[in-house]
Amino acid sequence: MLRKIRKSDAKPERTHYGLKFIIPENLTEDEILKSLVRIPAKNYKLPDEQGIALDFGGRSCSKRLVLHILNSIVWEKDLRILSWLSSNEDSMKLFRSAGLCVNEPAENINEAEKPEESPESKNESEKTEERISALKVVYNSMRSGQKVETEGDVLVLGHLNPGAEVIAGGSIIVAGRLLGVVHAGGYGRGDVFVWAGSFETPQVRIGNKLCYADSKSTSCWRKCVVITLEDGTPVIRENKFMSMEKK
Repeated sequence: MLRKIRKSDAKPERTHYGLKFIIPENLTEDEILKSLVRIPAKNYKLPDEQGIALDFGGRSCSKRLVLHILNSIVWEKDLRILSWLSSNEDSMKLFRSAGLCVNEPAENINEAEKPEESPESKNESEKTEERISALKVVYNSMRSGQKVETEGDVLVLGHLNPGAEVIAGGSIIVAGRLLGVVHAGGYGRGDVFVWAGSFETPQVRIGNKLCYADSKSTSCWRKCVVITLEDGTPVIRENKFMSMEKK
């Protein structure tokens, strides 16, 4: 049961994918954070296949607001946000630049409405879906000798220390210092990325491409970065969006 909602709170609505929180446009950003933080963590616990969408309406969201929602709600309460919704173009541009999903999850097709598939194609599609949608969360730092290998995405809520290794079929996020070895797109995907809270490793692999770096030649060293493949070439950029400083 959800607790009693105040008029100034984000309003939850039940959906086919879990919950949608409608954020009143008259709230200040601090009031939004307080409204979301007030919701008990147990109310965020949903079945594995479900999650939450945040609908900001026509509000123009700031980088600070999104960052604090990630820090105080997503990572602190282990909240799975499926989508960030808004009718404001600036907000949508901000969400996209951070790699956030901006489309409301589609309703699942009823089994009776699904087209028939051959056993071979069904097995292959199921494997592909599982590989893309799976998320492995490491809830602490990884030390030397530790290794995570998965066909989905990986989120490390700590540091990836020297000698530790992450191999993912999808994308990799290291919330803390990235000092170890990471390989995103390890099973042939190129539509992946590596995100690090502090970039401090000499080598990152995305797909079949290597990205080399060092403290002397890389301007993004020890900064928050996102690394992607663009036209088959690894590109590393400082992710100023995630800076804690107010703009």
